[in-house]
Amino acid sequence: MKRIFLDEHQHWDAFVEKHKEHMRPNVIKEVQKFRGCGDPRNGFKILVCEGCHDIRRVPYRCKGRFCTTCSCGETEEWSRVLMEDVLQVNHRHVVFTIDEGLWRVFLQHRKMLKEFMDEAVRIIKEHFEKKHKITPGIIAGVHTFGSRLNFNPHVHMLVTMGGMKSNGEWKTYDYVPFEMLSGKPWC
Repeated sequence: MKRIFLDEHQHWDAFVEKHKEHMRPNVIKEVQKFRGCGDPRNGFKILVCEGCHDIRRVPYRCKGRFCTTCSCGETEEWSRVLMEDVLQVNHRHVVFTIDEGLWRVFLQHRKMLKEFMDEAVRIIKEHFEKKHKITPGIIAGVHTFGSRLNFNPHVHMLVTMGGMKSNGEWKTYDYVPFEMLSGKPWC
């Protein structure tokens, strides 16, 4: 990533200059933080060994979401917490996508992404509540880009294979009806 954003030909700077009016300020800010991450010119701590008096300068990190160094640790910690505290039951990975023809609408009205995620969760919950009289556990996150780094909004969900009955009892379920979910318009 650093080779892409810190190359000697300054391609990123040229890209920003050319497309600045189409870029969200937060994207530019996050990339700038990433580009300066670990640079001692942006500040550092001095550590001195009491035994040998060796001196080390430890540069400050950016703690940015885009940074491959800083965000990696946070992602690993989030995964660890999920595994220990949340995912002690069987679960499935469910992905909701939208038609490519609607991508532009979501790109222009990004506030709709939260509503899209909420609707995906509602559909799963509604199915389990109607068909099995249980409320499943769901962890959902909206992704705005696909693997080719193109704008492609979709929702990833971890859905428990079971849920709570109204009396507080856990009921296990081992099947998500993908036929019911796929290709069906929900609007």
